[in-house]
Amino acid sequence: MKAKKSLGQNFLIDHNIISRIVSSVSPKNNELILEIGPGHGALTEILIKQAGLVVAVELDDELSEELKNKFSEKNLSVVHEDILDVSIEYLISDQLNLHPELNKKIRVVANLPYYISTAILTKLIKVRHIVQDMTLMLQREVAERIANPPGSKDYGILSVIAQLYAKTRILFLVKPGSFRPIPKVDSAILHLDVYKEPIAEVVDDEMLVKILQGAFSQRRKTILNNLKSSADLINPKLSSDEISKLLNSALIDPQRRAETLSCQEFAQLTKVFYEFLVGK
Repeated sequence: MKAKKSLGQNFLIDHNIISRIVSSVSPKNNELILEIGPGHGALTEILIKQAGLVVAVELDDELSEELKNKFSEKNLSVVHEDILDVSIEYLISDQLNLHPELNKKIRVVANLPYYISTAILTKLIKVRHIVQDMTLMLQREVAERIANPPGSKDYGILSVIAQLYAKTRILFLVKPGSFRPIPKVDSAILHLDVYKEPIAEVVDDEMLVKILQGAFSQRRKTILNNLKSSADLINPKLSSDEISKLLNSALIDPQRRAETLSCQEFAQLTKVFYEFLVGK
């Protein structure tokens, strides 16, 4: 089957890389694996031999049918849906009702299309309470952006969101020749080990995202100037003076740039803004 550019398809064919991914996951027979974008089933074939259940979500019509015809194992459920349209919680809940012997927290394995990788990761983080860990194939640049610490040039919104809720690290890189068709960029295997509790309390996820979008809107500007120019995004009633005072209340120098702030500082800033706006 020819890869479809519209779906960002690049099929993993390197058996050494496939083995390394599965070895890093090391699934057990009492675990549920959510596989996103199984393609022709290169990873699926090994995962179903080790995991208790593999739920493979595949958008492509032809690939979905191919997987159903190719594998007869009872511990594989092929779901023909767009992962962005699926309620992951309902999907997993239904499967766990059918398989009560499995662990309640799932493990995610995915070869994510580059063009929607951020959207999928954001969705997975929203259901982190049912996720043990994630092993994701991503464009190298995206993986580095997620894993980089404060102060690095690529540290940004995704970095903060991911690192608040999970220990993130790049396991290894994957060269373009490991795929067909061959992409123009390197890939990386990123592992996110979800914390039982975030490293800092986030009082409101929506407010956190608004603060991050404002803070990183123009990387060369100070956080004060960025938040002032993005005030309407956060709350139209916020004045420039109030923003300055809120930064000081959070013990953050208004002249700093967003990429220098830690995850904990963004959580604290979110709390200060949220509590002020709730009482406003």
